[in-house]
Amino acid sequence: MTTVTHARRKRGSITRSEIVSAALGLLDAEGEPALTFARLGAELKSSPTAVYRHFASRDELLQAIADHLDGISLAGYQPTDDWRVDLEDLAWRAWHTAEAHPAAAALTLTIVANGMNELRAVEWILRALAHAGLSGRPAVIQYQAYANTVLGAASAYGARLARAGSREVADGWIQVYTPTDPSLYPHAEAAKADLALVSYDEVFAAQVEMYMTALEFTVSRHASDAEHDQPTDAAAKTEPS
Repeated sequence: MTTVTHARRKRGSITRSEIVSAALGLLDAEGEPALTFARLGAELKSSPTAVYRHFASRDELLQAIADHLDGISLAGYQPTDDWRVDLEDLAWRAWHTAEAHPAAAALTLTIVANGMNELRAVEWILRALAHAGLSGRPAVIQYQAYANTVLGAASAYGARLARAGSREVADGWIQVYTPTDPSLYPHAEAAKADLALVSYDEVFAAQVEMYMTALEFTVSRHASDAEHDQPTDAAAKTEPS
């Protein structure tokens, strides 16, 4: 009988980036249940202890995966001076990253990673908002609203793709209702053909467009308020008595 032995990695030879890449590979191949330190150790031909040397907990590992996904999203990104173009580009990059790595996206896209790739994304979004005419607190609020809209939708998309089954397909979802008395649900009945297959991309495009429209209104209102707060020429020249 032949005994097969697997060579172990030299102690201390595993890097954080290797662990994150292996974790992403497990999530892509087998989904969230496969992401354990024991499986990672086996994938890296080492022990779970080697993983714990770099990540004290699963949460720390997920933060690192989140920042890695940010890096994937931003690969090759070049900002312009058109805030709408830039925000739409960044949104679709996050969306396509979720499409490529659904289980990882579902687990990590809404996590605050506090990493350098996340900081790059924050910088680009704030830059776009500055070009739109926002700075300071209003820009930070809009950054968070944008991030919640985009990353929340992309994370949900990843979750749907990761658990896609017989009633759910990769490019949309199926909603079929068969009430005993359809007359009780006239609006749903009238829309049933469109409800039967809804495209994820179509809905995300609508969400992004809604955010852009709201942002345009916010920028316009902000500019109007700023103009209103400016003293008139007559008031500016008035000397206090």
